[in-house]
Amino acid sequence: MQNVSQHENCSTEEADLSRRAAEWFALLLDDSATANDRAEFRLWLESDPANVKAYAELERLWLGSSALPEVTKLQPLTRRRVIKAGGAMLFAGAAGLGTFSYLRSPVGDYRTAVGETARIALPDGSTAELSTASAISLHFTKGKRLVQLHAGEAFFTVAADAARPFVVAAATLDTTALGTQFSVAIHDDAISVAVAEHSVRVSSPSETQDVFEGQSILFANDRLSRPAETDVGSQLSWRDGKLVFISTPFEDAVTALAKWRRGKIIVMDKTLARRPVSIIVDVRRAGRILETLENGLPIRVESYSPWLTLIHPR
Repeated sequence: MQNVSQHENCSTEEADLSRRAAEWFALLLDDSATANDRAEFRLWLESDPANVKAYAELERLWLGSSALPEVTKLQPLTRRRVIKAGGAMLFAGAAGLGTFSYLRSPVGDYRTAVGETARIALPDGSTAELSTASAISLHFTKGKRLVQLHAGEAFFTVAADAARPFVVAAATLDTTALGTQFSVAIHDDAISVAVAEHSVRVSSPSETQDVFEGQSILFANDRLSRPAETDVGSQLSWRDGKLVFISTPFEDAVTALAKWRRGKIIVMDKTLARRPVSIIVDVRRAGRILETLENGLPIRVESYSPWLTLIHPR
């Protein structure tokens, strides 16, 4: 299970970096930041290029632009500086949201926008259900039924056809239906497969695993994990318009919820991030996800723009 551990360690490091960048962001956005604060911030930026990238991403999200020029001078972001230099961009970014959304939409024969789902009847009698911000392309021939998953997640109910295998390709991972119902999901740095009925055969460039009903598998760091027993019903609850979290680390729940709304959400407290939560969220009301969390949990939500939200313990 080394590959799974590496994937989890990578995710933890990225979360810690985002959290630290957000701490600096919140501090320097306040005019009360001192010269010593700014000096320490500069040292932090210069200590690792990843720090510059993480902080620049927060600036981009705050400004609401999808294409800020590459950072060449390390200047602290104060409220006065942002208002002076970026106020017009904030207005333009909000007005152009639809344009940016269109330009960044995933390609494919069928696709959904952020917060949308769709059920598609395929030419062979199979169906594909697309989750938020998902896209697929079809390549059906006389000898094979190939679906390319470009982004997001899709759940497939496969029509029997022994002469034409049904294969879902996601990056370098192929999932071949040996039964009828399964999902494939592309995450930031991994691909997961969950089986709701019968089984599938999952193949990477170096190995193959059979995954059976009630199991899931993870492909990360070019390695396949072992199939694991999974609450597939909860994992696929988006198909019923909701997300179900049972004793899930809060940060993991936030990561899943963030896919259903635009912008970045960062949990600022490590203890809060690890705290298990049990909550059901209606994704059909994606615009009220943050309100649902704040009403149901002891947290405080700070939204700096539609693209950037920080969550603190209350």
